[in-house]
Amino acid sequence: MDRSDFTMDLENNNNTQLTGEEPEKCAGKRKSVITPENEEGEIKRLKTEDPRIVDAVPRPPLQSPKKRLQLNGKPKHNKDLSFTYGNYKHYYGKRILDKDFRDIRMDVLGTQPDLFRGKQLLDIGCNSGHLSIQIAKTFGAKSLVGLDIDRGLVKDAQNTISHLKRQAGPEQGFPHNMRFVQGNYVLEDDVLLEIERPQFDVILCLSVTKWIHLNFCDSGLKQAFRRMYLQLRPGGKLILEPQSFDGYKRRKKLSEQIRENYNSIKFRPDQFTEYLLGPEVGFDKMELMGTPEHCEAGFKRPIQIFTKK
Repeated sequence: MDRSDFTMDLENNNNTQLTGEEPEKCAGKRKSVITPENEEGEIKRLKTEDPRIVDAVPRPPLQSPKKRLQLNGKPKHNKDLSFTYGNYKHYYGKRILDKDFRDIRMDVLGTQPDLFRGKQLLDIGCNSGHLSIQIAKTFGAKSLVGLDIDRGLVKDAQNTISHLKRQAGPEQGFPHNMRFVQGNYVLEDDVLLEIERPQFDVILCLSVTKWIHLNFCDSGLKQAFRRMYLQLRPGGKLILEPQSFDGYKRRKKLSEQIRENYNSIKFRPDQFTEYLLGPEVGFDKMELMGTPEHCEAGFKRPIQIFTKK
């Protein structure tokens, strides 16, 4: 809150209104003289005759508006509420193996580099963009769009790509057709799926399904799967890294709405493949790409490839 919103009565330490007569009274008091003969008696009189001197309680010093607000019990910010979409600022700290920001999932993705070479990619839930950039740069993607619901993370990704572009020389072949945008992949209404058109060769959805599920329930996740299919060109690939349902429970306390959504879930991760290959979506086949082995146990998630007819 701006300090200009506050006014303080600073006329005196008691915060009382001055009447205009005080200067004369104070001047009169300053004229009185205490001689050595009556000094000791005067001190005793002040100590014994004026009970205000004995009983007065020292007033606390004046404090700034900001400090007063803190003392009055300013509501504490619940940090967990900032990450209800899984948009953790330091998410890649659990995934990165070295100072060059090499995500360990690159070992699995690198088994099929032709999936990305010369292709147009969409990365849903790209976070701060480290993995998206690695994929596009390492495997020579034609273009990349990174999408995340968190505006701050998208800004971080934009800053990263701008910095890398300035540093990269022509001989490095750094893909310049990259952009990061802020938005919610789940549409407000299923009717909007009718205007979707194929525009990507590969869609990445890595460790995002849990957060779509917890925030938008079964219907939101199923709609997202159908949208992925519609946005892929014929023969296009969905690279999916779903979280297990055991991991949902640890996050259900993030908010009351998340708890309600968690309790309503019927569509479990072990049913995703059947749904994606079924008539509601229509992928032709699924193959297991691999599972990262040398990371924390909670991140050992299978990476699957779904192919569009």
